[in-house]
Amino acid sequence: ISKRGDHNLAVLARLKPNVSLQQAQSEMTSVAKALEQEHPESNAFYTVTVLPLREQIVGDIRPSLLVLMAAVALVLLIACSNVANMLLARATGRQREIAIRTALGASRSRIIRQLLTEAILLSLLGGAVGILLNLVGIKLLLALLPESVLRIDEIPTDAAVLGFTLVLSFLTGAFFGLAPSLKITKVDTNEMLKEGGSKGSTGGFRRNRTRSILVISEVAFSLMLLIGAGLLIKSYMSLLYVNPGLNPENVLTARVPLAQTKYAESYQKKAFFTRALQELKASPGVVAVGATSHVPLSGQEASRGFSIEGKQVSSPQETPLGDNRTIDAEYFRVMEIPLLKGRLFTAADNESAPGVVIINDSMARRFFSGEDPLGKRLKMGGPTSTRPWLTVIGVVGDVRHTGLKAEVRPSMYVPYAQSIEPDMTLVVRTASDPMAAAATVRRIIWSIDKDQPLTDIKTMEQYFSDSVALQRFNMLLLGVFAIVALILAALGVYGVMSYSVSQRTREIGIRMALGAQAKDVLKLILKQGMFLAVLGVAIGLTAAFILTRVMQSLLFDVATNDVVIFIGAALVLILVMLIASYVPARRAIRIEPTIALRDD
Repeated sequence: ISKRGDHNLAVLARLKPNVSLQQAQSEMTSVAKALEQEHPESNAFYTVTVLPLREQIVGDIRPSLLVLMAAVALVLLIACSNVANMLLARATGRQREIAIRTALGASRSRIIRQLLTEAILLSLLGGAVGILLNLVGIKLLLALLPESVLRIDEIPTDAAVLGFTLVLSFLTGAFFGLAPSLKITKVDTNEMLKEGGSKGSTGGFRRNRTRSILVISEVAFSLMLLIGAGLLIKSYMSLLYVNPGLNPENVLTARVPLAQTKYAESYQKKAFFTRALQELKASPGVVAVGATSHVPLSGQEASRGFSIEGKQVSSPQETPLGDNRTIDAEYFRVMEIPLLKGRLFTAADNESAPGVVIINDSMARRFFSGEDPLGKRLKMGGPTSTRPWLTVIGVVGDVRHTGLKAEVRPSMYVPYAQSIEPDMTLVVRTASDPMAAAATVRRIIWSIDKDQPLTDIKTMEQYFSDSVALQRFNMLLLGVFAIVALILAALGVYGVMSYSVSQRTREIGIRMALGAQAKDVLKLILKQGMFLAVLGVAIGLTAAFILTRVMQSLLFDVATNDVVIFIGAALVLILVMLIASYVPARRAIRIEPTIALRDD
Protein backbone atom coordinates (compact mmCIF):
# COMPACT_ATOMS: atom_id res chain seq x y z
CA ILE A 1 0.00 0.00 0.00
CA SER A 2 1.49 3.34 -1.02
CA LYS A 3 -0.02 5.39 1.81
CA ARG A 4 -2.26 4.96 4.83
CA GLY A 5 -5.09 6.79 3.08
CA ASP A 6 -5.65 3.85 0.72
CA HIS A 7 -8.48 1.55 1.80
CA ASN A 8 -8.96 -0.74 -1.16
CA LEU A 9 -8.26 -4.21 0.18
CA ALA A 10 -10.65 -6.93 1.34
CA VAL A 11 -9.03 -9.46 3.67
CA LEU A 12 -9.87 -13.16 3.63
CA ALA A 13 -9.12 -15.16 6.78
CA ARG A 14 -9.86 -18.63 8.07
CA LEU A 15 -10.95 -18.82 11.70
CA LYS A 16 -9.07 -21.06 14.08
CA PRO A 17 -10.86 -24.19 15.31
CA ASN A 18 -13.51 -23.49 17.97
CA VAL A 19 -13.36 -19.71 17.35
CA SER A 20 -16.78 -18.16 16.73
CA LEU A 21 -17.60 -15.30 14.40
CA GLN A 22 -18.53 -13.15 17.40
CA GLN A 23 -15.10 -13.72 18.97
CA ALA A 24 -13.38 -12.77 15.73
CA GLN A 25 -15.51 -9.62 15.44
CA SER A 26 -14.64 -8.61 19.02
CA GLU A 27 -10.92 -9.07 18.41
CA MET A 28 -10.95 -7.13 15.13
CA THR A 29 -12.89 -4.30 16.76
CA SER A 30 -10.11 -4.03 19.33
CA VAL A 31 -7.51 -3.97 16.53
CA ALA A 32 -9.44 -1.20 14.74
CA LYS A 33 -9.58 0.90 17.93
CA ALA A 34 -5.84 0.46 18.46
CA LEU A 35 -5.14 1.60 14.88
CA GLU A 36 -7.45 4.55 15.38
CA GLN A 37 -5.46 5.70 18.41
CA GLU A 38 -2.14 5.15 16.64
CA HIS A 39 -3.18 6.77 13.33
CA PRO A 40 -6.13 9.10 14.04
CA GLU A 41 -5.83 10.91 10.71
CA SER A 42 -6.32 7.89 8.47
CA ASN A 43 -8.19 5.42 10.71
CA ALA A 44 -10.48 7.65 12.74
CA PHE A 45 -13.67 6.76 10.89
CA TYR A 46 -12.89 3.21 9.76
CA THR A 47 -13.91 0.01 11.47
CA VAL A 48 -13.75 -3.71 10.71
CA THR A 49 -16.78 -5.86 9.96
CA VAL A 50 -16.32 -9.63 10.03
CA LEU A 51 -18.69 -11.51 7.73
CA PRO A 52 -18.84 -15.16 6.62
CA LEU A 53 -17.55 -15.58 3.07
CA ARG A 54 -20.71 -17.47 2.14
CA GLU A 55 -22.80 -14.47 3.16
CA GLN A 56 -20.59 -12.19 1.09
CA ILE A 57 -21.08 -14.40 -1.97
CA VAL A 58 -24.76 -15.29 -1.72
CA GLY A 59 -26.06 -12.75 0.77
CA ASP A 60 -28.08 -10.73 -1.76
CA ILE A 61 -29.44 -13.76 -3.57
CA ARG A 62 -30.39 -15.80 -0.48
CA PRO A 63 -33.82 -14.15 0.14
CA SER A 64 -34.68 -14.56 -3.54
CA LEU A 65 -33.73 -18.23 -3.56
CA LEU A 66 -35.73 -18.91 -0.39
CA VAL A 67 -38.85 -17.31 -1.87
CA LEU A 68 -38.38 -19.20 -5.14
CA MET A 69 -37.90 -22.48 -3.25
CA ALA A 70 -41.18 -21.82 -1.46
CA ALA A 71 -42.81 -21.15 -4.83
CA VAL A 72 -41.45 -24.45 -6.18
CA ALA A 73 -42.85 -26.25 -3.14
CA LEU A 74 -46.29 -24.69 -3.71
CA VAL A 75 -46.30 -25.68 -7.39
CA LEU A 76 -45.28 -29.20 -6.40
CA LEU A 77 -48.13 -29.39 -3.87
CA ILE A 78 -50.61 -28.16 -6.48
CA ALA A 79 -49.38 -30.74 -9.00
CA CYS A 80 -49.54 -33.49 -6.39
CA SER A 81 -53.06 -32.43 -5.42
CA ASN A 82 -54.08 -32.76 -9.06
CA VAL A 83 -52.54 -36.22 -9.24
CA ALA A 84 -54.27 -37.22 -6.01
CA ASN A 85 -57.58 -36.00 -7.42
CA MET A 86 -57.00 -38.02 -10.57
CA LEU A 87 -56.19 -41.12 -8.52
CA LEU A 88 -59.32 -40.59 -6.43
CA ALA A 89 -61.47 -40.34 -9.56
CA ARG A 90 -59.81 -43.43 -10.99
CA ALA A 91 -60.24 -45.26 -7.71
CA THR A 92 -63.96 -44.47 -7.62
CA GLY A 93 -64.35 -45.99 -11.07
CA ARG A 94 -62.60 -49.16 -9.86
CA GLN A 95 -64.73 -49.68 -6.74
CA ARG A 96 -66.67 -52.54 -8.30
CA GLU A 97 -63.43 -54.20 -9.44
CA ILE A 98 -61.97 -53.91 -5.92
CA ALA A 99 -65.17 -55.26 -4.42
CA ILE A 100 -65.01 -58.35 -6.67
CA ARG A 101 -61.35 -58.95 -5.84
CA THR A 102 -62.11 -58.58 -2.12
CA ALA A 103 -64.99 -61.06 -2.44
CA LEU A 104 -62.60 -63.52 -4.13
CA GLY A 105 -60.19 -63.35 -1.15
CA ALA A 106 -57.76 -60.50 -1.87
CA SER A 107 -56.62 -58.84 1.35
CA ARG A 108 -56.90 -55.11 1.88
CA SER A 109 -53.13 -54.75 2.39
CA ARG A 110 -52.43 -56.43 -0.96
CA ILE A 111 -54.81 -54.13 -2.78
CA ILE A 112 -53.29 -51.06 -1.08
CA ARG A 113 -49.80 -52.22 -2.08
CA GLN A 114 -50.89 -52.55 -5.68
CA LEU A 115 -52.52 -49.11 -5.76
CA LEU A 116 -49.51 -47.50 -4.07
CA THR A 117 -47.20 -49.18 -6.57
CA GLU A 118 -49.21 -47.73 -9.43
CA ALA A 119 -49.11 -44.23 -7.85
CA ILE A 120 -45.36 -44.42 -7.17
CA LEU A 121 -44.61 -45.61 -10.70
CA LEU A 122 -46.65 -42.72 -12.06
CA SER A 123 -44.74 -40.29 -9.84
CA LEU A 124 -41.34 -41.76 -10.77
CA LEU A 125 -42.25 -41.47 -14.45
CA GLY A 126 -43.07 -37.80 -13.91
CA GLY A 127 -39.75 -37.34 -12.10
CA ALA A 128 -37.89 -38.94 -15.02
CA VAL A 129 -39.60 -36.58 -17.47
CA GLY A 130 -38.68 -33.70 -15.17
CA ILE A 131 -35.02 -34.74 -15.23
CA LEU A 132 -35.07 -34.71 -19.04
CA LEU A 133 -36.70 -31.26 -19.07
CA ASN A 134 -34.03 -30.12 -16.63
CA LEU A 135 -31.39 -30.38 -19.35
CA VAL A 136 -33.16 -27.57 -21.21
CA GLY A 137 -34.49 -25.75 -18.16
CA ILE A 138 -31.11 -25.34 -16.47
CA LYS A 139 -29.75 -23.52 -19.53
CA LEU A 140 -32.73 -21.17 -19.50
CA LEU A 141 -32.31 -20.61 -15.76
CA LEU A 142 -28.63 -19.75 -16.18
CA ALA A 143 -29.53 -17.30 -18.94
CA LEU A 144 -32.01 -15.56 -16.64
CA LEU A 145 -29.77 -15.40 -13.58
CA PRO A 146 -27.93 -12.08 -13.15
CA GLU A 147 -24.15 -12.01 -13.41
CA SER A 148 -23.95 -10.84 -9.81
CA VAL A 149 -24.67 -14.41 -8.72
CA LEU A 150 -21.21 -15.91 -8.52
CA ARG A 151 -20.38 -19.37 -9.91
CA ILE A 152 -23.73 -19.71 -11.70
CA ASP A 153 -22.00 -21.68 -14.45
CA GLU A 154 -21.06 -24.35 -11.88
CA ILE A 155 -24.63 -25.36 -11.02
CA PRO A 156 -24.46 -29.14 -11.52
CA THR A 157 -26.93 -31.84 -12.45
CA ASP A 158 -25.01 -34.54 -10.62
CA ALA A 159 -25.85 -37.76 -8.81
CA ALA A 160 -26.99 -35.86 -5.72
CA VAL A 161 -29.53 -33.84 -7.72
CA LEU A 162 -30.78 -36.90 -9.58
CA GLY A 163 -31.02 -38.85 -6.34
CA PHE A 164 -32.94 -36.06 -4.64
CA THR A 165 -35.37 -35.87 -7.58
CA LEU A 166 -36.02 -39.61 -7.54
CA VAL A 167 -36.44 -39.74 -3.75
CA LEU A 168 -38.81 -36.75 -3.84
CA SER A 169 -40.79 -38.38 -6.66
CA PHE A 170 -41.03 -41.61 -4.67
CA LEU A 171 -42.16 -39.85 -1.48
CA THR A 172 -44.75 -37.67 -3.21
CA GLY A 173 -46.13 -40.68 -5.09
CA ALA A 174 -46.39 -42.68 -1.87
CA PHE A 175 -47.88 -39.85 0.19
CA PHE A 176 -50.45 -38.63 -2.31
CA GLY A 177 -51.30 -42.14 -3.45
CA LEU A 178 -52.02 -43.31 0.08
CA ALA A 179 -55.32 -41.45 0.54
CA PRO A 180 -56.96 -42.84 -2.62
CA SER A 181 -55.69 -46.33 -1.74
CA LEU A 182 -57.17 -46.19 1.77
CA LYS A 183 -60.42 -44.67 0.52
CA ILE A 184 -61.05 -47.26 -2.20
CA THR A 185 -60.42 -50.23 0.07
CA LYS A 186 -63.08 -49.07 2.57
CA VAL A 187 -65.93 -50.06 0.27
CA ASP A 188 -68.94 -52.09 1.33
CA THR A 189 -68.47 -55.20 -0.78
CA ASN A 190 -72.12 -56.29 -0.64
CA GLU A 191 -73.39 -52.81 -1.54
CA MET A 192 -70.98 -52.43 -4.44
CA LEU A 193 -71.84 -55.83 -5.90
CA LYS A 194 -75.50 -54.94 -6.08
CA GLU A 195 -76.80 -53.94 -9.47
CA GLY A 196 -76.28 -50.22 -9.92
CA GLY A 197 -74.82 -49.92 -6.47
CA SER A 198 -72.28 -47.34 -7.66
CA LYS A 199 -74.58 -45.25 -9.74
CA GLY A 200 -76.64 -42.25 -9.15
CA SER A 201 -74.55 -40.84 -6.36
CA THR A 202 -75.02 -37.18 -5.81
CA GLY A 203 -72.02 -34.90 -5.88
CA GLY A 204 -71.56 -32.40 -3.12
CA PHE A 205 -68.87 -31.17 -0.81
CA ARG A 206 -69.60 -33.78 1.85
CA ARG A 207 -69.74 -36.67 -0.60
CA ASN A 208 -66.47 -35.67 -2.25
CA ARG A 209 -64.85 -34.10 0.79
CA THR A 210 -61.29 -35.26 0.05
CA ARG A 211 -61.35 -34.11 -3.55
CA SER A 212 -62.94 -30.80 -2.60
CA ILE A 213 -60.30 -30.13 0.06
CA LEU A 214 -57.57 -30.82 -2.48
CA VAL A 215 -59.12 -28.36 -4.94
CA ILE A 216 -59.52 -25.70 -2.24
CA SER A 217 -55.85 -26.17 -1.37
CA GLU A 218 -54.85 -25.78 -5.03
CA VAL A 219 -56.81 -22.54 -5.32
CA ALA A 220 -55.28 -21.18 -2.09
CA PHE A 221 -51.73 -22.07 -3.14
CA SER A 222 -52.30 -20.57 -6.60
CA LEU A 223 -53.58 -17.32 -5.13
CA MET A 224 -50.52 -17.05 -2.89
CA LEU A 225 -48.25 -17.40 -5.93
CA LEU A 226 -50.32 -14.94 -7.96
CA ILE A 227 -50.13 -12.35 -5.20
CA GLY A 228 -46.38 -12.88 -4.81
CA ALA A 229 -45.86 -12.52 -8.56
CA GLY A 230 -48.09 -9.44 -8.64
CA LEU A 231 -46.08 -7.78 -5.87
CA LEU A 232 -42.81 -8.45 -7.68
CA ILE A 233 -44.19 -7.17 -11.00
CA LYS A 234 -45.41 -3.95 -9.41
CA SER A 235 -42.09 -3.59 -7.57
CA TYR A 236 -40.13 -4.09 -10.78
CA MET A 237 -42.23 -1.57 -12.66
CA SER A 238 -41.75 0.95 -9.84
CA LEU A 239 -38.01 0.37 -10.05
CA LEU A 240 -37.96 1.04 -13.80
CA TYR A 241 -39.63 4.41 -13.24
CA VAL A 242 -36.98 5.52 -10.75
CA ASN A 243 -35.03 8.48 -12.10
CA PRO A 244 -31.33 7.45 -12.08
CA GLY A 245 -30.30 11.09 -12.29
CA LEU A 246 -28.68 10.72 -15.70
CA ASN A 247 -29.55 9.77 -19.27
CA PRO A 248 -28.20 6.25 -20.03
CA GLU A 249 -29.24 6.25 -23.70
CA ASN A 250 -26.49 6.16 -26.34
CA VAL A 251 -23.63 6.15 -23.82
CA LEU A 252 -20.71 3.73 -24.14
CA THR A 253 -18.27 3.09 -21.29
CA ALA A 254 -14.78 1.60 -21.42
CA ARG A 255 -12.54 1.17 -18.40
CA VAL A 256 -8.86 2.03 -18.94
CA PRO A 257 -6.68 0.87 -16.00
CA LEU A 258 -3.19 2.30 -16.45
CA ALA A 259 -0.34 0.25 -15.05
CA GLN A 260 1.47 2.01 -12.19
CA THR A 261 4.80 0.62 -13.40
CA LYS A 262 4.38 2.19 -16.85
CA TYR A 263 2.55 5.36 -15.81
CA ALA A 264 4.13 6.10 -12.46
CA GLU A 265 4.06 9.90 -12.71
CA SER A 266 0.91 12.01 -12.61
CA TYR A 267 1.83 13.91 -15.78
CA GLN A 268 2.05 10.59 -17.68
CA LYS A 269 -1.46 9.58 -16.64
CA LYS A 270 -2.84 13.00 -17.42
CA ALA A 271 -1.16 13.07 -20.85
CA PHE A 272 -2.60 9.67 -21.74
CA PHE A 273 -6.21 10.51 -20.88
CA THR A 274 -6.01 14.04 -22.31
CA ARG A 275 -4.94 12.69 -25.70
CA ALA A 276 -7.50 9.87 -25.60
CA LEU A 277 -10.35 12.27 -24.82
CA GLN A 278 -9.30 14.73 -27.54
CA GLU A 279 -9.09 12.07 -30.25
CA LEU A 280 -12.37 10.49 -29.23
CA LYS A 281 -14.14 13.85 -29.25
CA ALA A 282 -13.00 14.40 -32.85
CA SER A 283 -14.26 10.97 -34.01
CA PRO A 284 -17.32 10.69 -36.29
CA GLY A 285 -20.56 9.83 -34.52
CA VAL A 286 -19.28 10.96 -31.11
CA VAL A 287 -21.42 13.69 -29.53
CA ALA A 288 -19.42 14.15 -26.31
CA VAL A 289 -16.81 12.27 -24.31
CA GLY A 290 -15.73 12.36 -20.67
CA ALA A 291 -14.11 10.26 -17.96
CA THR A 292 -14.89 9.14 -14.41
CA SER A 293 -13.23 7.06 -11.74
CA HIS A 294 -16.47 5.20 -10.92
CA VAL A 295 -19.35 4.47 -13.29
CA PRO A 296 -22.86 4.91 -11.85
CA LEU A 297 -24.80 1.68 -11.26
CA SER A 298 -21.61 -0.37 -11.73
CA GLY A 299 -21.42 -1.52 -8.11
CA GLN A 300 -18.08 0.25 -7.63
CA GLU A 301 -17.72 1.75 -4.15
CA ALA A 302 -16.29 5.25 -3.78
CA SER A 303 -17.05 6.03 -0.14
CA ARG A 304 -14.80 8.41 1.79
CA GLY A 305 -15.00 10.44 4.96
CA PHE A 306 -15.00 14.24 4.73
CA SER A 307 -14.99 17.25 6.99
CA ILE A 308 -16.77 20.58 6.50
CA GLU A 309 -15.12 23.79 7.58
CA GLY A 310 -16.86 25.23 10.64
CA LYS A 311 -18.90 22.08 11.33
CA GLN A 312 -17.30 20.09 14.12
CA VAL A 313 -18.17 16.48 14.97
CA SER A 314 -18.25 15.23 18.56
CA SER A 315 -15.91 12.33 17.79
CA PRO A 316 -13.83 11.07 14.83
CA GLN A 317 -16.21 8.12 14.49
CA GLU A 318 -19.01 10.52 13.54
CA THR A 319 -17.11 11.85 10.53
CA PRO A 320 -19.67 11.83 7.67
CA LEU A 321 -19.19 9.59 4.66
CA GLY A 322 -19.93 10.37 1.04
CA ASP A 323 -19.19 9.15 -2.48
CA ASN A 324 -16.00 10.69 -3.85
CA ARG A 325 -15.61 10.56 -7.63
CA THR A 326 -12.92 11.96 -9.89
CA ILE A 327 -14.26 13.25 -13.22
CA ASP A 328 -13.14 15.37 -16.15
CA ALA A 329 -14.74 18.67 -17.14
CA GLU A 330 -17.12 17.11 -19.71
CA TYR A 331 -18.48 14.26 -17.59
CA PHE A 332 -21.71 15.99 -16.47
CA ARG A 333 -22.53 17.00 -20.04
CA VAL A 334 -21.94 13.49 -21.36
CA MET A 335 -24.14 11.89 -18.70
CA GLU A 336 -26.67 14.78 -18.86
CA ILE A 337 -26.55 15.30 -15.10
CA PRO A 338 -28.22 18.69 -14.51
CA LEU A 339 -26.40 21.62 -12.91
CA LEU A 340 -28.64 23.09 -10.19
CA LYS A 341 -26.44 25.87 -8.88
CA GLY A 342 -23.02 27.37 -9.52
CA ARG A 343 -20.76 26.19 -12.33
CA LEU A 344 -19.15 23.04 -13.71
CA PHE A 345 -15.45 22.25 -13.97
CA THR A 346 -13.40 23.91 -16.68
CA ALA A 347 -9.87 23.54 -18.04
CA ALA A 348 -8.85 26.28 -15.61
CA ASP A 349 -9.44 23.92 -12.67
CA ASN A 350 -6.01 22.36 -13.06
CA GLU A 351 -3.28 21.25 -10.66
CA SER A 352 -2.02 24.79 -10.12
CA ALA A 353 -5.48 26.24 -9.36
CA PRO A 354 -7.15 26.25 -5.91
CA GLY A 355 -8.88 22.98 -5.05
CA VAL A 356 -12.55 22.81 -6.03
CA VAL A 357 -15.39 20.34 -5.58
CA ILE A 358 -18.95 19.90 -6.87
CA ILE A 359 -21.52 18.30 -4.58
CA ASN A 360 -24.89 16.70 -5.25
CA ASP A 361 -28.26 18.05 -4.17
CA SER A 362 -28.65 15.54 -1.32
CA MET A 363 -25.36 16.64 0.22
CA ALA A 364 -26.32 20.29 -0.14
CA ARG A 365 -29.67 19.78 1.57
CA ARG A 366 -28.27 17.57 4.33
CA PHE A 367 -25.15 19.53 5.32
CA PHE A 368 -25.98 23.05 4.14
CA SER A 369 -29.68 23.28 4.91
CA GLY A 370 -30.86 26.88 4.92
CA GLU A 371 -27.57 28.25 3.62
CA ASP A 372 -25.85 28.62 0.27
CA PRO A 373 -23.29 25.81 -0.19
CA LEU A 374 -21.37 27.74 -2.86
CA GLY A 375 -18.10 29.01 -1.46
CA LYS A 376 -18.14 26.61 1.49
CA ARG A 377 -15.05 24.50 2.04
CA LEU A 378 -14.56 20.83 2.83
CA LYS A 379 -11.70 18.35 2.82
CA MET A 380 -11.32 14.59 2.51
CA GLY A 381 -10.68 12.76 5.76
CA GLY A 382 -11.49 13.32 9.41
CA PRO A 383 -11.14 16.45 11.53
CA THR A 384 -7.36 15.97 11.84
CA SER A 385 -6.81 15.36 8.13
CA THR A 386 -4.03 17.41 6.52
CA ARG A 387 -5.55 17.19 3.05
CA PRO A 388 -6.19 20.52 1.28
CA TRP A 389 -9.48 22.38 1.58
CA LEU A 390 -11.75 22.24 -1.45
CA THR A 391 -14.18 25.04 -2.32
CA VAL A 392 -17.71 24.11 -3.40
CA ILE A 393 -18.29 25.69 -6.84
CA GLY A 394 -21.47 23.90 -7.92
CA VAL A 395 -24.41 21.68 -7.03
CA VAL A 396 -25.65 18.98 -9.45
CA GLY A 397 -28.63 16.67 -9.44
CA ASP A 398 -28.67 13.44 -7.47
CA VAL A 399 -27.43 10.29 -9.19
CA ARG A 400 -28.23 6.82 -7.87
CA HIS A 401 -24.68 5.56 -8.02
CA THR A 402 -25.04 2.36 -5.98
CA GLY A 403 -28.38 1.13 -7.35
CA LEU A 404 -31.92 2.18 -8.12
CA LYS A 405 -33.19 0.76 -4.82
CA ALA A 406 -30.47 2.36 -2.71
CA GLU A 407 -30.83 5.70 -0.98
CA VAL A 408 -29.03 8.59 -2.64
CA ARG A 409 -25.87 9.28 -0.67
CA PRO A 410 -23.93 12.55 -0.36
CA SER A 411 -21.65 12.78 -3.39
CA MET A 412 -18.56 14.85 -4.14
CA TYR A 413 -16.93 15.31 -7.53
CA VAL A 414 -13.36 16.54 -7.92
CA PRO A 415 -11.65 17.49 -11.22
CA TYR A 416 -9.26 14.96 -12.71
CA ALA A 417 -6.45 17.50 -13.06
CA GLN A 418 -6.46 17.99 -9.28
CA SER A 419 -6.85 14.32 -8.36
CA ILE A 420 -4.99 12.18 -10.88
CA GLU A 421 -6.23 8.59 -10.94
CA PRO A 422 -4.59 5.68 -12.84
CA ASP A 423 -7.88 3.84 -13.33
CA MET A 424 -10.50 5.82 -15.25
CA THR A 425 -13.52 4.90 -17.32
CA LEU A 426 -14.23 6.70 -20.57
CA VAL A 427 -17.88 7.65 -21.17
CA VAL A 428 -18.81 8.35 -24.78
CA ARG A 429 -22.17 9.73 -25.91
CA THR A 430 -22.90 8.82 -29.52
CA ALA A 431 -25.44 9.90 -32.11
CA SER A 432 -26.62 6.31 -32.72
CA ASP A 433 -25.86 2.80 -31.45
CA PRO A 434 -23.17 3.27 -28.78
CA MET A 435 -21.67 -0.21 -29.27
CA ALA A 436 -20.74 0.81 -32.81
CA ALA A 437 -18.21 3.21 -31.24
CA ALA A 438 -16.44 0.39 -29.37
CA ALA A 439 -14.08 -0.25 -32.30
CA THR A 440 -13.21 3.46 -32.42
CA VAL A 441 -12.41 3.49 -28.70
CA ARG A 442 -10.15 0.44 -29.05
CA ARG A 443 -8.37 1.90 -32.09
CA ILE A 444 -7.64 5.23 -30.38
CA ILE A 445 -6.47 3.71 -27.08
CA TRP A 446 -4.22 1.20 -28.83
CA SER A 447 -2.82 3.92 -31.07
CA ILE A 448 -1.62 5.65 -27.92
CA ASP A 449 -0.41 2.44 -26.22
CA LYS A 450 -0.73 -0.85 -28.09
CA ASP A 451 -0.39 -2.82 -24.84
CA GLN A 452 -3.04 -0.94 -22.87
CA PRO A 453 -5.94 -3.22 -21.83
CA LEU A 454 -9.58 -2.13 -21.94
CA THR A 455 -12.27 -3.73 -19.80
CA ASP A 456 -15.99 -3.35 -19.16
CA ILE A 457 -16.80 -2.13 -22.65
CA LYS A 458 -20.56 -1.84 -22.29
CA THR A 459 -23.35 0.68 -22.57
CA MET A 460 -24.90 2.60 -19.70
CA GLU A 461 -28.19 0.95 -20.60
CA GLN A 462 -26.50 -2.39 -19.87
CA TYR A 463 -25.44 -1.09 -16.46
CA PHE A 464 -29.02 0.06 -15.92
CA SER A 465 -30.36 -3.35 -16.95
CA ASP A 466 -27.81 -5.21 -14.81
CA SER A 467 -28.75 -3.12 -11.77
CA VAL A 468 -32.30 -4.54 -11.87
CA ALA A 469 -31.32 -8.02 -13.10
CA LEU A 470 -32.00 -9.74 -9.79
CA GLN A 471 -35.43 -8.12 -9.47
CA ARG A 472 -36.22 -9.07 -13.07
CA PHE A 473 -35.13 -12.67 -12.42
CA ASN A 474 -37.34 -12.93 -9.33
CA MET A 475 -40.30 -11.46 -11.18
CA LEU A 476 -40.00 -13.70 -14.25
CA LEU A 477 -39.47 -16.92 -12.34
CA LEU A 478 -42.21 -16.36 -9.78
CA GLY A 479 -44.48 -15.18 -12.58
CA VAL A 480 -43.91 -18.45 -14.46
CA PHE A 481 -44.63 -20.43 -11.31
CA ALA A 482 -47.82 -18.43 -10.75
CA ILE A 483 -49.04 -19.09 -14.31
CA VAL A 484 -48.27 -22.81 -13.99
CA ALA A 485 -50.07 -22.90 -10.64
CA LEU A 486 -53.08 -21.09 -12.11
CA ILE A 487 -53.30 -23.58 -14.97
CA LEU A 488 -52.98 -26.54 -12.61
CA ALA A 489 -55.64 -25.14 -10.27
CA ALA A 490 -57.98 -24.55 -13.23
CA LEU A 491 -57.41 -28.15 -14.37
CA GLY A 492 -58.11 -29.31 -10.82
CA VAL A 493 -61.45 -27.49 -10.66
CA TYR A 494 -62.31 -28.65 -14.17
CA GLY A 495 -61.54 -32.25 -13.23
CA VAL A 496 -63.63 -32.15 -10.07
CA MET A 497 -66.60 -30.55 -11.83
CA SER A 498 -66.38 -32.94 -14.79
CA TYR A 499 -66.33 -35.91 -12.44
CA SER A 500 -69.23 -34.44 -10.48
CA VAL A 501 -71.27 -34.04 -13.65
CA SER A 502 -70.55 -37.63 -14.70
CA GLN A 503 -71.60 -38.92 -11.29
CA ARG A 504 -74.78 -36.80 -11.24
CA THR A 505 -76.00 -37.70 -14.73
CA ARG A 506 -79.06 -39.52 -13.39
CA GLU A 507 -79.86 -36.72 -10.91
CA ILE A 508 -79.58 -34.07 -13.62
CA GLY A 509 -81.76 -36.18 -15.94
CA ILE A 510 -84.47 -36.44 -13.27
CA ARG A 511 -84.32 -32.69 -12.55
CA MET A 512 -84.73 -31.86 -16.23
CA ALA A 513 -87.49 -34.43 -16.68
CA LEU A 514 -89.35 -32.76 -13.81
CA GLY A 515 -89.13 -29.37 -15.53
CA ALA A 516 -85.79 -27.88 -14.49
CA GLN A 517 -84.53 -25.34 -16.99
CA ALA A 518 -81.02 -25.34 -18.48
CA LYS A 519 -80.15 -22.18 -16.55
CA ASP A 520 -81.16 -23.92 -13.29
CA VAL A 521 -78.81 -26.82 -13.99
CA LEU A 522 -76.09 -24.39 -15.05
CA LYS A 523 -76.44 -22.48 -11.78
CA LEU A 524 -76.41 -25.73 -9.79
CA ILE A 525 -73.07 -26.84 -11.23
CA LEU A 526 -71.47 -23.37 -11.21
CA LYS A 527 -72.53 -22.87 -7.59
CA GLN A 528 -70.64 -25.99 -6.57
CA GLY A 529 -67.49 -24.94 -8.46
CA MET A 530 -67.57 -21.36 -7.24
CA PHE A 531 -68.09 -22.49 -3.66
CA LEU A 532 -64.76 -24.33 -3.82
CA ALA A 533 -63.09 -21.38 -5.56
CA VAL A 534 -64.33 -18.73 -3.10
CA LEU A 535 -63.38 -20.88 -0.11
CA GLY A 536 -59.91 -21.40 -1.58
CA VAL A 537 -59.56 -17.66 -2.29
CA ALA A 538 -60.51 -16.79 1.30
CA ILE A 539 -57.90 -19.16 2.69
CA GLY A 540 -55.31 -18.02 0.15
CA LEU A 541 -55.84 -14.33 0.98
CA THR A 542 -55.35 -15.00 4.68
CA ALA A 543 -52.21 -17.07 4.12
CA ALA A 544 -50.78 -14.57 1.62
CA PHE A 545 -51.35 -11.67 4.02
CA ILE A 546 -49.14 -13.46 6.55
CA LEU A 547 -46.52 -15.07 4.30
CA THR A 548 -45.82 -12.21 1.88
CA ARG A 549 -44.15 -10.31 4.72
CA VAL A 550 -41.04 -12.42 4.14
CA MET A 551 -40.82 -10.80 0.68
CA GLN A 552 -40.27 -7.32 2.09
CA SER A 553 -36.56 -7.29 1.21
CA LEU A 554 -37.38 -8.16 -2.42
CA LEU A 555 -39.85 -5.31 -2.93
CA PHE A 556 -39.36 -1.66 -3.82
CA ASP A 557 -41.96 1.01 -3.14
CA VAL A 558 -44.66 -1.65 -2.71
CA ALA A 559 -46.35 -2.77 0.52
CA THR A 560 -46.51 -6.49 1.20
CA ASN A 561 -50.27 -6.13 1.79
CA ASP A 562 -50.96 -4.05 -1.33
CA VAL A 563 -54.77 -4.02 -1.60
CA VAL A 564 -54.83 -3.63 -5.40
CA ILE A 565 -52.60 -6.68 -5.91
CA PHE A 566 -54.55 -8.80 -3.43
CA ILE A 567 -57.96 -7.94 -4.89
CA GLY A 568 -56.72 -8.13 -8.49
CA ALA A 569 -55.15 -11.57 -8.01
CA ALA A 570 -58.30 -12.83 -6.29
CA LEU A 571 -60.54 -11.59 -9.12
CA VAL A 572 -58.29 -13.13 -11.79
CA LEU A 573 -58.32 -16.46 -9.98
CA ILE A 574 -62.10 -16.44 -9.50
CA LEU A 575 -62.58 -15.63 -13.20
CA VAL A 576 -60.35 -18.54 -14.25
CA MET A 577 -62.15 -20.87 -11.83
CA LEU A 578 -65.50 -19.70 -13.23
CA ILE A 579 -64.37 -20.60 -16.75
CA ALA A 580 -63.05 -23.96 -15.54
CA SER A 581 -66.45 -24.69 -13.93
CA TYR A 582 -68.47 -23.39 -16.87
CA VAL A 583 -67.18 -25.97 -19.36
CA PRO A 584 -68.48 -29.02 -17.40
CA ALA A 585 -71.65 -27.06 -16.57
CA ARG A 586 -72.33 -26.53 -20.28
CA ARG A 587 -71.96 -30.24 -20.82
CA ALA A 588 -74.45 -30.91 -18.01
CA ILE A 589 -77.26 -28.84 -19.58
CA ARG A 590 -76.91 -30.82 -22.81
CA ILE A 591 -77.85 -34.08 -21.09
CA GLU A 592 -80.98 -35.64 -22.58
CA PRO A 593 -83.26 -36.77 -19.69
CA THR A 594 -84.61 -39.81 -21.52
CA ILE A 595 -81.15 -41.06 -22.47
CA ALA A 596 -79.78 -40.46 -18.94
CA LEU A 597 -82.64 -42.40 -17.32
CA ARG A 598 -82.49 -45.20 -19.89
CA ASP A 599 -78.72 -45.63 -19.42
CA ASP A 600 -79.22 -45.85 -15.68
